[in-house]
Amino acid sequence: MNAVTRASRALAVALGAALALAGCGGIPTTGPVIAGPAVDAIDPDYVVTPNGPVPDADPAGILAGFMRAVRSPQADYAVARQFLTAELAMAWDPYVGVLIRTDAAVPVEVGTEAAPVIEYSFPTRASVDAAGRYREADVTGTRTLEFEFAQVDGQWRISAAPDGVVLADVSFERAFADYPLYFFDPSGRYLVPDVRWFPSRQNTPSLVVAALLAGPDEWLAHAVVSVFPPGTTLGSRPVTVSGGRAEVDLGPQIASASPGDLDRMRQQLIATLDVASVTITAEGIPLPVQAAGPAATRDPAPSGSVLLGTPTEFGHASPNGIVPIPGVTEAVVADGAVGVTLDRAQTSAAYLVADGSVRRVADGVPAVLDTRPGLVVPSLDEFGWTWSAGDGSPIEAFGPDGTAAGLVTSAVPGDAAVVALALSRDSTRLAVGLRSPDGPRLLVFGVVRSGDAPTSLDPPLELPATGPIGSLAWVDDRSLVVVADAAVGRTAQVVGLGAPGESLGALPPGGVAVGGRGGVAGIRALADGLVLSPGGSDGWTEAGVTAGYLGVQQ
Repeated sequence: MNAVTRASRALAVALGAALALAGCGGIPTTGPVIAGPAVDAIDPDYVVTPNGPVPDADPAGILAGFMRAVRSPQADYAVARQFLTAELAMAWDPYVGVLIRTDAAVPVEVGTEAAPVIEYSFPTRASVDAAGRYREADVTGTRTLEFEFAQVDGQWRISAAPDGVVLADVSFERAFADYPLYFFDPSGRYLVPDVRWFPSRQNTPSLVVAALLAGPDEWLAHAVVSVFPPGTTLGSRPVTVSGGRAEVDLGPQIASASPGDLDRMRQQLIATLDVASVTITAEGIPLPVQAAGPAATRDPAPSGSVLLGTPTEFGHASPNGIVPIPGVTEAVVADGAVGVTLDRAQTSAAYLVADGSVRRVADGVPAVLDTRPGLVVPSLDEFGWTWSAGDGSPIEAFGPDGTAAGLVTSAVPGDAAVVALALSRDSTRLAVGLRSPDGPRLLVFGVVRSGDAPTSLDPPLELPATGPIGSLAWVDDRSLVVVADAAVGRTAQVVGLGAPGESLGALPPGGVAVGGRGGVAGIRALADGLVLSPGGSDGWTEAGVTAGYLGVQQ
């Protein structure tokens, strides 16, 4: 098997979203429900060594055994293939995807005694596609898969089945793990994650590197950079990881790479494989890889404590009150700000004022940037561009001199209103909350730049929105925290970019603003002037300070 074939196969083994898994629809209303326990309900754990078919098992028993066996991908799903006819065992492709069940499946027999057919229905809200990309829907839906059976030497076997596999959520958590693939931002200062999921197996490091070589997801395609030459493949040796050290054999494409590019490849591999060091070879020949410059930063975090604002103060919270920020606080307070984003250097800020305009202060000099209607609290990027939008005001970025970038994106419908936005701290991704006739939407765009200037937005990654969005902020470089109105009241939710979310529970009445400073522990919410942090018996704990609004530091 050559390197290209190995790379393609390794990437496929990531087991992704089973859009090809066959038919959607409700649970059938005709045909008898098969007696006995729901398929896969007795032993939901991941099975390392499942059993093969039980002699003289009926079609229901064969299907139940097959569903247990697909939890084990060892030896190319050798045990699972024992439940299939010889023809289907050769044709069935388990690697096209996995659907994740959220509850027990209901099998219903709809065929005849001579030609059994079972429809296997289950609730699902998430999947992982053939490149390892996790996608979660807003609401749980029902999938129905159809299985046909035939006699082989007097034993029932599955003769027709959809490609891909189905795993209970608990089995998925045991069988798969998330592996962020890291790419550079265009400036080379930051490493940006593209989260993927792979089965926990001996060859997982090879799967992960194969995915890294294949490049970023479409929504990040023009926002991040990979240093590996196009077409780079795995070499003839598997990727190994031991004792915090990785050995990565790649194809001949990298043999002529410059020292600087080799160093950047090293950084991508170290971050992606989560190791302390890596040895890179080209078809077994070691390459001299040395640090050629400053290491890029992963998950940049803001400095200082939480930012608070009142009609008369703005700055960092401290035991002695709010500490002002020289060159920023005076203008923010004088202009009557109601929401502020501070840059990392703490020398400039973009803010929304009570009259609805967006302004910016830099080196103590304030300026009006945007006076369009319905604006929300703006965001700042690493390069001094202020991002602004609102109800009836499309997304736009304004440079340090106030010049508009002229951004145009068709991903935001004309009848949708931006209700919140936030730029990631590495300046590569823009999160946008929308209100639309089709309901709330949560989008994350890759930011495309020419030099430092934004020129466009890549087609977005859409994330689940649990209800009308009131506020959002970046938790870290892989997740957002979103405040939304749901059936149970106003709630805060951590939403992963390619990973399952986490509920932080209901907010007290009046809670709407939210901010993140790195990790769930750094999240702060505001409810009727009280600053709250996650935790406590009621889900939130008073932080001991009050404010009119929460600021955000990039």
